[in-house]
Amino acid sequence: MIALEKINRILIVRLAPLGETVLTTPVIRALRCRFPDAYIAYMAAPTREDLVSANPHLDTVLTYPASVPQLIYQLVRERFQMALVLQPTFRLVLHTFLARIPFRVGFETNAGGRRLLSVAVPNNTHQHEVQRYLDVVRALGIEGELDDEPEVFVDAAAQAWANRFLERLKIADGVPIIGLNPGAATTYRRWPSENFAIVGDKLRKVYDAQIVITAGPREVELANQMGCFQAARNAGDSPPRYVIVKDTTPMQLAALLQRCHLYISNDTGPMHLSTAVKTPTLALFGASNPLQWGPPWEKHRIIAREGCPLMRTLSPEAWDGHADAARRNLAAITPDAVMAAVEEMKW
Repeated sequence: MIALEKINRILIVRLAPLGETVLTTPVIRALRCRFPDAYIAYMAAPTREDLVSANPHLDTVLTYPASVPQLIYQLVRERFQMALVLQPTFRLVLHTFLARIPFRVGFETNAGGRRLLSVAVPNNTHQHEVQRYLDVVRALGIEGELDDEPEVFVDAAAQAWANRFLERLKIADGVPIIGLNPGAATTYRRWPSENFAIVGDKLRKVYDAQIVITAGPREVELANQMGCFQAARNAGDSPPRYVIVKDTTPMQLAALLQRCHLYISNDTGPMHLSTAVKTPTLALFGASNPLQWGPPWEKHRIIAREGCPLMRTLSPEAWDGHADAARRNLAAITPDAVMAAVEEMKW
């Protein structure tokens, strides 16, 4: 193994959706703690660089280009001494090899196994996803208890955007802001929208809350289907107590979630983002392993149907063949169970 004290230029690579990118942030923090004076860069997928752009533990954020020659040239020019590849993809390991990064650490890959890696790490998915990423750090000999809670830092521009958004709502002092996230990448990962509507109405009545519905580009119609919106319009509330938020950047969404007092979400990217900005989060699981993907940290809560063995054995991709089981799992979660969890949480 290369002498770690001689390393002063480090590259982290993870091309991932929103949630997985957020879950790599403990690796950034652990590396900065071990290499306080090193130049540390993070290469993210396009549109995901926002999530780490304000991270004070990084010196720069790179975006993965479409052109491989351009990528190799960029990496060679940066003169990295070590690369941590946080996904079991041989193509990315090959890119760091072609860029002549001398010390390469990453997961064993299905295509390449241990080839081209200086240190190959078993890809252990039978643990929380953050711990899987931290295995790469541990493989460097960095021992001790590593802080595994994700963190996303919000920049001033996004904070200003969130302030303007909330000021337009004219929310009275003391009114809690509660976010609901009815969407997810696949339909079978979505708790029924009518249940979100029931919970929204209950939260409005019990806590006199301002309800903010977050929606991705293809989820606005889903949010509109929630009956509570029509009820709110008919009630003539001014300002409206149910508001749909759409067309935000990841950083703007992080800023808004940071201002929420509570967030209730399906198992999807915004759920991870909410935990990373330290907003108490209630996560609803039906089509993935909550032990691997759920937030185990203080202030957060997971609700999942008990007794479904598939939730502990299937990979995320394999659920496509078990959509009906996923829907049954989510349908078993009642609005009353969600409200009971809300009452028990510290928020």
